[in-house]
Amino acid sequence: MLNILAVIFVFSVLVIIHELGHFIAARLMGVRVEKFSIGFPPVVYSRKIGQTEFNISAIPLGGYVKMAGFIDESMDTNISGAPDEFNSKPVWRRIVIIVAGVIMNLLLAVSILSILAYTQGDRILPYTTIAQTGQGISQKIGFQPHDKIVDINGVPVQNWNELQELYITQLNSDFYFSVLRGESTVRLNFKKEWFREKGSEQLDLVPLPDARVGELSPQMPAAMAGIQTGDLITRINNQTVSDWEVMTGIIRSHPDDTLQIDWVRGGVAHSAKIKTSGVEEVNADGQSKRVGKIGIGLYYESKDIPVIAAINNGFRNTIGLMQLNLRAFWWVISGTKSANEIIGGPIMIAKMAGEAADAGWIQLWYLIAALSAVLAIFNILPIPALDGGHLFLLLIEGIIRKPIPLKVRARFQQIGMAILFTLIIFILYIDIRRLLI
Repeated sequence: MLNILAVIFVFSVLVIIHELGHFIAARLMGVRVEKFSIGFPPVVYSRKIGQTEFNISAIPLGGYVKMAGFIDESMDTNISGAPDEFNSKPVWRRIVIIVAGVIMNLLLAVSILSILAYTQGDRILPYTTIAQTGQGISQKIGFQPHDKIVDINGVPVQNWNELQELYITQLNSDFYFSVLRGESTVRLNFKKEWFREKGSEQLDLVPLPDARVGELSPQMPAAMAGIQTGDLITRINNQTVSDWEVMTGIIRSHPDDTLQIDWVRGGVAHSAKIKTSGVEEVNADGQSKRVGKIGIGLYYESKDIPVIAAINNGFRNTIGLMQLNLRAFWWVISGTKSANEIIGGPIMIAKMAGEAADAGWIQLWYLIAALSAVLAIFNILPIPALDGGHLFLLLIEGIIRKPIPLKVRARFQQIGMAILFTLIIFILYIDIRRLLI
């Protein structure tokens, strides 16, 4: 039920913001709005306020604003030439109305990312050592567990965040990693042709943190014993702890058992006998196993961000999302990556919304920001029936300085609807195929 509500919430926010942009701009430009609908028919609730009928409809996968004198999906060509109709307004006013939806989507993304940056700060995983490699691109490159990544193409990486960001910027080109392996420095190469392989846009590595304490669970053994965030656990039962993997392995293997735990805080050594809590866990095979826990989470560095810097982050991250998606589109068009890997539709979005809801509100808002940026890019494409298609016609009208004939605009809209429906069917096919594979 939570996943269903999350999907409805995500789609509703995106649609309301986009259509609200068109509605506000239309009213400011003096255009009469006949209908404002959230969702597609059948209509569940309807109320007329002034000249506008506001609808909430049953299918929450979109919405629309019906403006007087505007040829849209309804194919209504009843244009009387009244002064409050869309077609009666100067070209520049109509352009403002058309681009307002896209602008609102961009502002939504910037606003969410700015607020999250200010409230959450920078969360940085201060590690570049590898715990595990996957079965994909990391094995081709030649990574091994316990490798420490020093730089990419000579650019130093100080933490896992920098590592991931720098990796993405190097894709579709030849580059190298400098890796500390034991006492030696090894150079590992990434070949451009590998990028064509499935999943290569994701560096399938798991970081190996040190045994530093992050978030503490109240009323759990670690917090009750006086351990604090930032403490470095060094020994358990006189066994040296080298990293997070070793530490958790020891603790998990001693459910409901008392352990001698040594840690360091600010250069001062501390020690205590701590009894672990036994917790039942079910593995991927459905088998139940009792493991020990003391209530500590992974350590990350958090840095507060001032308001102005947070807003700057919001703009920069929104632009970054748009650039990444444009690159992804180009990868598909150029044949570098398959559509099955890159493109996702309503089913994929629903799955992502459910997973984000399970992870909490912060991840859900991150998802909405990312989707809002994608929606802005998609809508501004010069495809008939999309905002970009309408904008294309308006720009032509502005250049030739005379109205485009009604029949031409109607035919343009019909072609656009055919293209759009074909695209929707293709995306749904990819979504369903991805589920079945």
